[in-house]
Amino acid sequence: MPEDPRPIDAFELGLIRGRARWIGDLTEFFRDYRIGDTTFALYAKGRTRNSGFLISRFFSWTVLPNYAIALFCVDEGEGSLGIETLRNRVDVVTRISKDEDLQWAWLILFSRKNIQPSIVSFVSRYDKRELGLAVASTTVKQIVLSNNQIGKSIEKHLRLSRALGEEKSGKTD
Repeated sequence: MPEDPRPIDAFELGLIRGRARWIGDLTEFFRDYRIGDTTFALYAKGRTRNSGFLISRFFSWTVLPNYAIALFCVDEGEGSLGIETLRNRVDVVTRISKDEDLQWAWLILFSRKNIQPSIVSFVSRYDKRELGLAVASTTVKQIVLSNNQIGKSIEKHLRLSRALGEEKSGKTD
């Protein structure tokens, strides 16, 4: 019997199939991308202009700005995800965003453990405009999103709950 794919694999497959196309066209995908002491299980780069059919392509080229965007996923596995680790991940992504002149980015952390209340509090109160933040527990299927437009788009447009194997998740935002 085939084993269920890891949530990060299911999430990447959805992105490759165009799940993010309404808000960005992710065109470059990297696995196990190491920056400093942080290894991103998935790192995807793209732009806000999509390359759809003729009418949508014309619309995007004449109306939409062409911002650089990125998505960062970390698989924490069985390791303990604490506030300090989360802050370090946010700092790394913020630094990369500044260095690569990204307009905005998503940071998604997958964990096989329950999400600690301190993490729920930190993520749900996170409101910086340039970074959408999400933490997902693959065991209890809980998703916590940051309280900004980019963070809310993680579920609305990227459909993170599908990667966890649920159509509707017990998300907290």
